[in-house]
Amino acid sequence: MTVYQPQTLFDVAGGADRITEMTTAFYEKALVDPLLSPLFKEGEADHAKYLAGWFSVVFGGPKDYLTERGDLGFVIWKHVAMHITDYQRARWVNLMRQAAAEVNIDQRFLVPFDRFIDSVSRDVQANSHVPRDELRERLGIMK
Repeated sequence: MTVYQPQTLFDVAGGADRITEMTTAFYEKALVDPLLSPLFKEGEADHAKYLAGWFSVVFGGPKDYLTERGDLGFVIWKHVAMHITDYQRARWVNLMRQAAAEVNIDQRFLVPFDRFIDSVSRDVQANSHVPRDELRERLGIMK
C-alpha cells in the first residue's frame, strides 16, 4: 500500500539547496543595488543563509531556523527602525523574483512565493516604521 505524502512548497522549490541558491543570488544583487545596499551592506555575513532558513520554515521544510535564530518576532525585530521605503520594498520583491527565476525554481512554486513575498514585504515595511519601544512591547521583548 502506498501512503500519500503531500508535497510541501519547500519540496516543490527544490529543497534547501535550491532555496539557498535563490537567496544567495538575491543577496548578491541587493548588496550592489543603490536602493537596497544601505539596508544590507552592514547586515550579517550569513544573511542569505538565514533568509533561506526562514523561507524553508515558512514553506514546510526543516525548522532549523527556529532553533538557531528565533520565531517570527525575531524576524520582525531584525527590521526595527529600518524605515523601509515603498521603493525599497518593491525593489526587494523584484530582486527576489529575479533570483527565483535565475535559479530555475519550479514554476509551481512561483505563484505562491510571489504572493508570499509581496505580503510579507508589506508587513516588514510597516513594522520597520514602528518606534523601537512600541515594537518591543508588541513583541514582548524585555529591554
